[in-house]
Formats: sequence, structure tokens, C-alpha cells
Amino acid sequence: MQEEYVVVHKCSHIGVAGTTPVHVKRMTDGTFKARCGIALMGTTNMDEAEFKACRYNPFHPEFHDNWAEGDGATEEEALAALKADMQQTANSLWAF
Repeated sequence: MQEEYVVVHKCSHIGVAGTTPVHVKRMTDGTFKARCGIALMGTTNMDEAEFKACRYNPFHPEFHDNWAEGDGATEEEALAALKADMQQTANSLWAF
């Protein structure tokens, strides 16, 4: 007897995928900004060579792709705001 399994993956940000690691930067005023490059529906504005040239860093001056962003007084707040921005972006894709 052979068993078959169906695996269901739940994605909380359908239509939005990260293209870079999350980067957190301390700003001059002491607050934090978190950014993550994102693809919308699998589409990016940069090719792999451009991502590599920017070191996959959405703060790089030559980074010209989409990104999600969050600001906060602490690194944790900035990361939470980044997650909320990604969720809002995902929700906007399906708000028809």
C-alpha cells in the first residue's frame, strides 16, 4: 500500500515575494528603517546582475526595484512596520 500526502503551504503575502534579505539601517536621527526588495506577482524591475551589483541591498543608491519599508524608534518596530507594509502591499493586489 502506498500513502499519498497533500501538502498545503499558507502564504500570508500572496503576490509579494522578497528578492533581497531584510536590511535595517540606523538613521541620523536615531530611528531605524527596514527595507526588503520585493517582487510583485513574480515580476522585478532589475535583473540578477543588477541585484548582485547592488549587493542585494535595497538601500544601495543604484537599487531601482520595488521594496517594502518600515520605520520605527527601535529595530523591532521598524521590522514590524516592514511586515505591515508587505501585508498592505499584498492586500492591495487583491482589492478588486
